[in-house]
Amino acid sequence: MARRLLFAAALFFSVLIHAQDNRLLVLGKIISVKDSSELQGVVVTCNDPKRFTTSDKNGRYALLIDYKSGSQLNFRLIGYKAETKIISSSLLKTAIGDTLHLDIILEPQLIVLHEIPIRSGPDTVIGSRHFFIEDYAILSDTSYLLLTFEKSLNAAKVMLTNRDKIISSMNVPGEAISLYKDYQGHYNVMCRDSAFRVKIVPPGNVLLLALPYKDFCERFLPCVDTLGPQILFSNYNRDYPSFSYYAYDPRDTMIQLMHYIVDADLLAQYNWEFDYLKPKDRLYARKMEAYTGIDKRIIAATMTGFPQSIYYTPLYAPAFVVHDTVCVFDHYSDSLFLFDENENVIGSSKIDYHHPKNWKDWDRKMYKDEVTGEIYAQFEHDGKISLKKIDIKTGKVIGEFHIEDPYVKQIHIRDGYVYYIYRPYDSTQNKFLYRERIVI
Repeated sequence: MARRLLFAAALFFSVLIHAQDNRLLVLGKIISVKDSSELQGVVVTCNDPKRFTTSDKNGRYALLIDYKSGSQLNFRLIGYKAETKIISSSLLKTAIGDTLHLDIILEPQLIVLHEIPIRSGPDTVIGSRHFFIEDYAILSDTSYLLLTFEKSLNAAKVMLTNRDKIISSMNVPGEAISLYKDYQGHYNVMCRDSAFRVKIVPPGNVLLLALPYKDFCERFLPCVDTLGPQILFSNYNRDYPSFSYYAYDPRDTMIQLMHYIVDADLLAQYNWEFDYLKPKDRLYARKMEAYTGIDKRIIAATMTGFPQSIYYTPLYAPAFVVHDTVCVFDHYSDSLFLFDENENVIGSSKIDYHHPKNWKDWDRKMYKDEVTGEIYAQFEHDGKISLKKIDIKTGKVIGEFHIEDPYVKQIHIRDGYVYYIYRPYDSTQNKFLYRERIVI
């Protein structure tokens, strides 16, 4: 009798455990039909988009999926036709315990960049009818990192390419937004609620490593650049009309204030929001100040929605490290300030390029040439963009260049060329990456 009870109990718990962890381990090897070579970097996904893996250098993969008939496995690798396998009931019968061995053969598929005729004028860097380019990074004169999609950024890919072919790619496990280069020089994929570090493993395979999102936003996004051992960062907040630049020395953990930016007129309007509140709302703001430690005027402006109104314009005062100098473009004091690596002011000059005759032309965007360090300010009129070169010694405009294509996006400047993403108006063409030589 005791044995029967023990057996029944063991059976009950085994069924309970199986019900809680009803999963199947699928593993195998992926090879090319062309030469039977092992394929590395094949992205393997299932019905759950958050559950995926990639094949190793020996073509081997392993993925844990739900143990049920009808599950679907997808195998994707740039340069090969996608393969889909349905885990049928007959296939499940071949599983040994909770493990199913499944080898895959992929067929090559040629994807040629520039298969669409190249226009005259701007140089087509990369373009394909197979995908749109949403964002990009220039790794070298011949190597590029692309954020691409076919139909939606919910199914985006990161690609490593040169100007002629795709070297490798990987699916982004989330809704992608952009590529972001942090102050340490790493490239990252920014998603809605997550971030992934891009790692390129020799001989050229792209991997994505999940980052702790909250820590990344708090510790990396505020950092602008480095100068020697110093880390330049700011406490910029889009919804407040002032912020400061600081320098942090990790050797002694010292933080030094470099420059304070403020739009005095906008700050006055911001603070008046508290005075305009009804008495009961002012009382509430004071109570929240006592409870949270946040200034009652900030609470009041948040309550009224002033930072999201048409009367509020977020501050724009960028800082760039040019060779051994930090350049802070303070558009609210109409001044350019230069600092050395010890946070000392070594020069300043007046600037007025941001007050054009037609104030709407100033696009509130500036760029640094990634190679030469030259600085450009962006202006736009009727969709046509011009770049004005700024002399950091005098703050004066010393030349202007007009981009040929209208309404271009994602501008980068490198070694005297302006790169951008563009799709011709009223065209079925995908978004391509172009460049033009800056001639001033």
